[in-house]
Amino acid sequence: MREVLRFLGALLLGLLLVGGVVGLALFLLLQGEEDLARELAQLAREKAPLLLFVGFLFALVLGVLLHPLFLGYLAATRALGQEAEILLANPGHRLPLKGPLELQALARLVQRLAEEKAALEKEVEARVQEAKALVERERAILSALIGHLPQGVVLANPRGQVVLYNPKAQELLGEGLGAGKSLFGLLDPGLLAHALRLPKERFLTQGPKGPLALQAVPLQGESGFLLLLEAAREAGGLDEATLHRLKDKLSGLKALVEILAQEAPQEVRPLAGKAQEAAQELSQLVQALKPPPQAAEVLAEDLLALLAETLEREAGVQPGVALEEEARRLLLRVDTYALGQGLSATLKEAEEVLLEGRPQEGFLRLSLLFPHPAPDPHPLLKEAVEKAGGSLWREGSRLILLLPAREAPSLPAPPGPPPRAEVFDLSLLQVPEELEEAPLEGLLYTAFDLETTGLDPKEDAIIALGAVHLLGNRVLRHEVFEALVDPGRPIPKASTEVHGLTWEMLKGKPRLEEVLPAFRAFLADTVLLAHNGAFDMAFLRKVGIDQPPLVDTLLLAHLLFPDLKDHRLERLAERFGVPVLGRHTALGDALMTAEVYARMIPLLKARDFRTLGQVLRACERLPLARLKY
Repeated sequence: MREVLRFLGALLLGLLLVGGVVGLALFLLLQGEEDLARELAQLAREKAPLLLFVGFLFALVLGVLLHPLFLGYLAATRALGQEAEILLANPGHRLPLKGPLELQALARLVQRLAEEKAALEKEVEARVQEAKALVERERAILSALIGHLPQGVVLANPRGQVVLYNPKAQELLGEGLGAGKSLFGLLDPGLLAHALRLPKERFLTQGPKGPLALQAVPLQGESGFLLLLEAAREAGGLDEATLHRLKDKLSGLKALVEILAQEAPQEVRPLAGKAQEAAQELSQLVQALKPPPQAAEVLAEDLLALLAETLEREAGVQPGVALEEEARRLLLRVDTYALGQGLSATLKEAEEVLLEGRPQEGFLRLSLLFPHPAPDPHPLLKEAVEKAGGSLWREGSRLILLLPAREAPSLPAPPGPPPRAEVFDLSLLQVPEELEEAPLEGLLYTAFDLETTGLDPKEDAIIALGAVHLLGNRVLRHEVFEALVDPGRPIPKASTEVHGLTWEMLKGKPRLEEVLPAFRAFLADTVLLAHNGAFDMAFLRKVGIDQPPLVDTLLLAHLLFPDLKDHRLERLAERFGVPVLGRHTALGDALMTAEVYARMIPLLKARDFRTLGQVLRACERLPLARLKY
């Protein structure tokens, strides 16, 4: 019904147009012919029924003739849409090429897009399967590796959910550990957050099955973290309390032996002397024993940052921080988590505080300044400070912590990681012997651009060169060439307004003859690529660089889009979704040209331009190719 109404509306519009044209023609013909006009009007009144019948018959005949064409066009369009919908479920379906020529062309385009989509989906699926297989292999290898480690190892995502763990971790954390479960229910979330800020430090905590030594290492980016776990004290291990009791008992033994040596009968005094020597030797051995460190060393500037973050998270206080320059490189051996928890408990009711640190003869003097009398230190804070070998006291509105510290040694900076290797399809390096028959994806190109003092190749000079390599349709952004050149003369204002370069900026830069050898080496064994390359080649020929062939993206744009008017580089970049960055800088334009050409290659192949020779011959036939500079 809707299509009938559309047809009747179109027919009515056609009749109105025809009637309007006939009326206008009669009006113009009867100008000045009043008698004839009256006679025609009289005749129309007399023959009105006949005229209405003829008009109705005309409309009917016109409708009968146009109805099949109109509805047939609509039906063909609808059928094409419905056939195209099938492609969503079955990419292998073939669209029938029926109806008007423009619909057949549209059907061919839709079919080609569907085929390309199906091919891409197959490729993506194959890549996904390969990636899954690789991940599974790597997961199996990783599981085998961590399964034999003596430490507990847990890999977790940023939300603390367990991704992978080894049997030792299960032994230390108990049955509550499992893939997909959260670590925050097994371990203190505050400690985990704190440990992630100090990935080299080990912390003591209480686990579900006993005390643990914990180390948290954040993974690159925001992909999670790695947790390393050990029992806090090995069986038979020596802790600080045990060592203290041992020293105490040894002192009593030494005193007893000395008394026996003095009071014993003469005949047993040699034996008492031997016992005294053994006690002295045992005392020296015990003095040499040290308990394992309970905390790692941390820089003072890192300590204050950690304490400020802990106070904000745990106590809701945003402290000010002031640290003298001489104190920044001090190292302190302190349990940063225990110290942060003690400070948070002490400052629970505080609203404002300033942390101030300065060096003091082998100590870091950390002062907490309040706008009111300082609060009493919490027992947790006292314990953390005493454990670090320090002391604390109040002075009016100050709470002062004196913590042992030493100067950090000057160490050479560790070398950075090696540059990441780029991996490419090696088949792209198999360039055929005949360059003209080489496929477009099998060539190494150099996209380049120049900035000059003006537009006249005979009078003006090159002031900037930029270039980048392309391997097929892959832009090798790590292989670039960029150089600024001193032209030895002022640059016209009109040119500076285009590229932004002035002679003052270029004074002291290398001269062109110094730059050209490296530029020639960069171009060697590649196919040149440029936008509006005839202009750039005119300048390069003047300095002895003439390396045909040249692929020109301006000519390719006219070849691919003959009906579009704007073929500027930035317009092409926008059309292909290439970011327009660094416009009118030599390297920026070279990179844009490379990205645009990489996206042109599939369109050229679709038009059956598959080899370099085919593309160059097609470009030679364009009128723009005859432009000379």
